[in-house]
Amino acid sequence: MTLHSTPSLSATPQASLASDANPSAFLVRRAEPNDAAALAWLAQQTFIDTYGDLTDPEDVRLHCEKNFGIAQQSAEINNPEYTVILVWHQEELIAFAQIVQRPPPDSLPITPPATNAIALFRYYVKKDWHGKGVAQVLLKAAEQAAREWGAEHLWLGMWEHNARALAFYQKVGFQHVGWMDYHFGSKVERDYVLLKAL
Repeated sequence: MTLHSTPSLSATPQASLASDANPSAFLVRRAEPNDAAALAWLAQQTFIDTYGDLTDPEDVRLHCEKNFGIAQQSAEINNPEYTVILVWHQEELIAFAQIVQRPPPDSLPITPPATNAIALFRYYVKKDWHGKGVAQVLLKAAEQAAREWGAEHLWLGMWEHNARALAFYQKVGFQHVGWMDYHFGSKVERDYVLLKAL
């Protein structure tokens, strides 16, 4: 699953996360600098699995090159405006999400949007783990992180042709509230903007 922005808040989220959803099966925690290589690999692989057969391979390559390298993941892990959440099963990294403080699009129907909405910027589960409860565990952790930043809403942008992701987000309480442009490879795609109250 994939997802594709709120000004800095004074509170800093706690360093660790706990999940009460099958805790013996999954370890949910914040990313650390030495996770960058594993995160880069998972980010690229899940993106290719999601979009590789649906769009231009060269655009997929350009997007992965720009967004999912080790240096980029390291920078995002260390960025105070990012909260990067990882889900592990034993020694395997199986999912990740990013909560990012970025200005939301004007289409958000909340006032004032810049102070109470935070972005679920990326949200990916490894293909082999789809349908096994990982997405729900990851979303719970992402929502907890958003609340720690003081957010009252979680928003995201997603490709309009990703029907599987849209069905999941609607199932867990997101609503379609508008549109936004997303630069992907050599072109500009149209994304749904979805919103959920926390």
